[in-house]
Amino acid sequence: MKCLIIAAGKGSRLRHMGESKPLIPILGVSLIERVIRTALKAGVGDFYVTIGYQADKVSAFLDELAQRLRIRITLVVNQDWEKENGLSVLKAKGQLCEPFLLLMADHVLDKSILVRLKDERIADGEVILAVAHSSESKKFADADEATKVVVEEHRIVEIGKNIRNANAFDTGIFLCSPAIFSALEKSLENGDSSLSGGIRVLAQQGKARVFDVGDSCWVDVDDEKQLRRAEKLLYQKLIKPSDGLIARYINRRFSIGVFTPLLLKLHKGITPNQVSLLSFIIGALSGLFFMMGYALAGAVMIQISSIVDGCDGEVARLKYMESRFGDFLDAVLDRYADGFILLGILSYLLTEIGSQSILGIYWSPAVISVIVIFAIIGHLMVSYTSAKAVVDFGYRYRGRWIAAGRGRDIRLFQLFVGGLMTYFHPIFALLAVLIIAVQTNAIVLRRIFLSWNWSRKGHFLIKGKIEAVIFDFDGTVANTMPFLTALAVKLMTENYNISRSEAQKRYLVSTGMDFASQIELIFPGHPSNHDVVSRFEFMREKDILAYSLFPEVVPAFKYFVSKKVRLFVCSSTRQEIVKRYVRFYKIENLLEGSFGYRGGFGKGEQIAFIIRNYQLNPKEVLFVGDSLKDIDYVNGKGTAFMGITRMFRKADFGRIGASSAGSLTDLARLFKQYEKYSHYFEEIR
Repeated sequence: MKCLIIAAGKGSRLRHMGESKPLIPILGVSLIERVIRTALKAGVGDFYVTIGYQADKVSAFLDELAQRLRIRITLVVNQDWEKENGLSVLKAKGQLCEPFLLLMADHVLDKSILVRLKDERIADGEVILAVAHSSESKKFADADEATKVVVEEHRIVEIGKNIRNANAFDTGIFLCSPAIFSALEKSLENGDSSLSGGIRVLAQQGKARVFDVGDSCWVDVDDEKQLRRAEKLLYQKLIKPSDGLIARYINRRFSIGVFTPLLLKLHKGITPNQVSLLSFIIGALSGLFFMMGYALAGAVMIQISSIVDGCDGEVARLKYMESRFGDFLDAVLDRYADGFILLGILSYLLTEIGSQSILGIYWSPAVISVIVIFAIIGHLMVSYTSAKAVVDFGYRYRGRWIAAGRGRDIRLFQLFVGGLMTYFHPIFALLAVLIIAVQTNAIVLRRIFLSWNWSRKGHFLIKGKIEAVIFDFDGTVANTMPFLTALAVKLMTENYNISRSEAQKRYLVSTGMDFASQIELIFPGHPSNHDVVSRFEFMREKDILAYSLFPEVVPAFKYFVSKKVRLFVCSSTRQEIVKRYVRFYKIENLLEGSFGYRGGFGKGEQIAFIIRNYQLNPKEVLFVGDSLKDIDYVNGKGTAFMGITRMFRKADFGRIGASSAGSLTDLARLFKQYEKYSHYFEEIR
């Protein structure tokens, strides 16, 4: 989808922060770059930007940005940039001849708004405006300055800045058809050159719809107050769902509230890798302090290192500098820092309590060393098993206390507390290390057990997320194959020189295709083919309703629907027969779509149509069939296949590299098994 961005204005209220408003940086990245990157992440790939004030500077920046991001940015110049913003939109007339997104260069917004808005169906001559209805939007909008909207039954009744009975805010985010240009021209004829004027024209025609952004965030950065609001919004989005307990409730408060803003202020060009290195240095210094006997200082440095360890990711996300190498470097430096910290604590413990009796226990240097060594090994093995799970199994650990990435903050916090408690007695540092030794090695043992179970009971279904299942019709859902096989064998033996056993063998081997293609494959060019196919189709249509669903179909379908798995049926049987059958047996309401054969629309085309039309990820789609031929229809589509062993055995499917199950009940059981394990594993895609 194409996207038009308005970046022609002067932005006088922020003039003290930069001559050109679109180029004003917010947390290290210019406003217009943030808008473009947000749209990119939402799936937009073709940009048009209207420029005016400081056109040369903005143009030079956008040329460099286009090369850096490897995208196309077409510049549209508005010489009348001092007039209202409707003219900036109108300048793009002739270049946008299909529905497009319209955004403002000075807005900071959630990607989720664009993802949902661009998938809205827009009629010819219509415009959809994203509006904020909820009172939550007051956190992001300046009620005095914002454009207000009166909405009735999802349609715009009035729009403007001075409306008293407004029930929504204009977010400055639009999905437009080319009709916006003629509406702006009409508004211009009436003396109104604003974008709101054009929307008003369409509203009078009933052609201006609204789209509620809900609780999604957006800020119109008009002045310094709104700039601070935008910064606050961006900082709030830095909290990750995978954050551990300490990271979420303690570390993030300090990193977002103090350290990351301070780092960005002290060094505007700072990179995430530099922050990772800084965290490592602080951690190494912590170990050095312990080694020198300054346990309290060492403890404080541990916690500061842990906090700063979150800042590298925050800087990366704020400045769009995430990289695989950055993740790799951060993980490597973390392991080195952990090693230095624990070795420093070992040196401290050997000096302070080595060869002493405390609480009736003699703490020999060997015992202390073994405890610390097990803590170091466990610490490293938690990281190692996380990496090996990704490489060897294709998943990450998650859930409860075995999750990767949710433990280091807690372990460092334990060392921090243990270090502070040395104020009372050095034994507390050893106690903290002992807890970590037990904790980390227990996690590793638990992971080994889970991965062993996963491998032993493993199946492709429990190693990947399935969002939709496409079922073959005959023999998989409908118990029609005995009837169809008997009918085909009867017609073949009556019209061709072939035995019953040979006819049945050839028919079964080629099942999965439409019958006309089967007959032409078995008896190429035979004069009886057309008549045989006609008689077969007549008898199929006449008698098929007498052959019911397999008994497990409805319970299995209901289970899948309860798990929000989308269900479809496709078939080499004619579409009108399939539609009649699913209605007759009352499974139509469980299916999102049922499809059958018609000219040039076989199973392969049906599967491709379902994936495309229902916007499915092929990797999250499973095709279930009962024929060896069925696997051919998903080859090259990236879609998984499962054979149901009704006509063919498990070994038959195995020979063609396909997985199989005995029935749809068994298939549902495999899904339940995936549910059981998905609590612990997150599939890597």
